[in-house]
Amino acid sequence: MWPEIRTYRHFYYFISPFFILFGVFGLYPLLFSFYLSFVKWDGLTPWIWVGMANFTAMLEDEVLLTALWNTLVIGLLYVPPMLIFAFLFAVWLNTPLLRFRALFRAAFFLPSITPMVVVAIVFTLLYGLETGVLNQVLIWIGVWIPWLPIEPIPWLDSEAWSKVSVSILVLWRWTGYNMILMLAGLQGISKEYYEAATVDGAGIFHQLWHITLPLMRPTFLFCGITSLIGTVYMFDEVFVLTRGEPGISSLNFGLYLFNTSFVDFRFGYASAVAYTIAVVVFLLSLGILRTNKGD
Repeated sequence: MWPEIRTYRHFYYFISPFFILFGVFGLYPLLFSFYLSFVKWDGLTPWIWVGMANFTAMLEDEVLLTALWNTLVIGLLYVPPMLIFAFLFAVWLNTPLLRFRALFRAAFFLPSITPMVVVAIVFTLLYGLETGVLNQVLIWIGVWIPWLPIEPIPWLDSEAWSKVSVSILVLWRWTGYNMILMLAGLQGISKEYYEAATVDGAGIFHQLWHITLPLMRPTFLFCGITSLIGTVYMFDEVFVLTRGEPGISSLNFGLYLFNTSFVDFRFGYASAVAYTIAVVVFLLSLGILRTNKGD
């Protein structure tokens, strides 16, 4: 091996910057944080070896359990409708007779690349209790339909509605991104299947149910796994919109990890929590992949 490396050393010189940068900014922090999960360290004082104490402490951390529960609820509120809307929009934009398809695709994808600060400002205006657009619409509906009791919703001030508010924002922001993935999956399906189904007399809905959905399963699987990972490590949306408030009703795992690390300066405990949840997410993703492979 070494004679070959010396012979082709010039090629290794060209690819070495990537491996150097990865080692410094990727591999080293990964290994260092793994070591931190076994020590107690606040960034200033010397390390104190605690062994598995950081991992056992998670079982008694009620804030962590609440953050994980909030993360689960937010994921269930936005992931299923996001995948459904993304698929329906992709089917619509894949229609050959649709005009201005490129414009619509760009418009749907635009929210995913919009700066989060701008998105937070817009949604804060939408969620305002007295002057918010959504509550103004509800008041207008209540005026025109007097027998329908509608009151303004405290979107950001209620523990019951805070997670819904975050889910609506995430749904709006990432539906277009998943739609692009769905659109790529649809365009990868051969037209011969639909032509054969048309010859056999199958209608549009039968083709959608018996051809499109089965062949789109890998795309749904990919979008589902990426959405799972994105939900667990979601940070920007919650941080700029609610900061986990009121109380800790909208505190998710990403914001909890940030607070534990850079507010409480419990780097060792934060590393232990991060590695534990990473292993759980990996096992869930692996289980989903194995289930699909088995089918």
